[in-house]
Amino acid sequence: MTRFGVILMQDAPADELLARFRRIEELGFDQVYIADHIGDFRAVDGPFLDGWSLLAAAAVTTSRIALGPLVNNPILREPAVVAKQAMTVDQLSGGRLELGMGAGVFEMDHQAVGTSPWPVRERVRRFAEYVEIVDGALRAHGKPFTFEGEWYSVTDLPTAPGPVRKPPIIVGGQAPTMLRTAVAHADVWNTNGQFGAPVADIVARTREQNDKLDELCLAAGRDPATLRRQFLLWDTTAPLAPGASFAELVARLSAVGIEDFVLEWPADQAEQDKFDEEVLPALTRLTALA
Repeated sequence: MTRFGVILMQDAPADELLARFRRIEELGFDQVYIADHIGDFRAVDGPFLDGWSLLAAAAVTTSRIALGPLVNNPILREPAVVAKQAMTVDQLSGGRLELGMGAGVFEMDHQAVGTSPWPVRERVRRFAEYVEIVDGALRAHGKPFTFEGEWYSVTDLPTAPGPVRKPPIIVGGQAPTMLRTAVAHADVWNTNGQFGAPVADIVARTREQNDKLDELCLAAGRDPATLRRQFLLWDTTAPLAPGASFAELVARLSAVGIEDFVLEWPADQAEQDKFDEEVLPALTRLTALA
């Protein structure tokens, strides 16, 4: 079944953001995600609340919708801390956490916490260990968890009481190491195409990546159908971008294997009005057909 979610930038006061969470749930979306950065990369002087803190509040403000980071930022938190935060939000939400995991690519985040940006090779190797630790800790059934790697180590990490359910892990990224990590640990693979590329090129590239994931799954002895495919609609594929309509984008990406679609929540009132007028009716039609 096709699912539709929203990514919500935490760029407003807390009460307003929680009202947005409630409206997104009332509209019938399946998931709501937050970004995980130290500040708003679109406007660094603007307001921007901490993602995991907001998720804890959203967990007790909503009742049905799945929620989580898209994606968790390893620059800001050690993996053991994220495992505990994930367990806590999953408990607060009654088992509704979906845990997006990313490699950490924004220099702004490094600068804010006083670390140097990781070279590409280091970043992807860190990521593989990071995901393995978080995944392992959330599967530990309350027993102490230990891991020794090249970049991270965890000794007797307490994991009780554990999550209500093991949160699905979403791995975002397109590099070969990211794809292999998705096959090894993820329940969902997320992509967002290529910045500035035409829609036709993005669709073609997504087909290639999905085929590669199928190959990697089979080589690892995994049924490719157990790895859902998710697309973040943004830039040239944003629902309000010029060109293909929202329904056309969903149809073209569904044809190459995408099952989950994530839309960015409107940034201002003008966008909100257009979103309500053009996108929500199309979404209603699509979900009625699903």
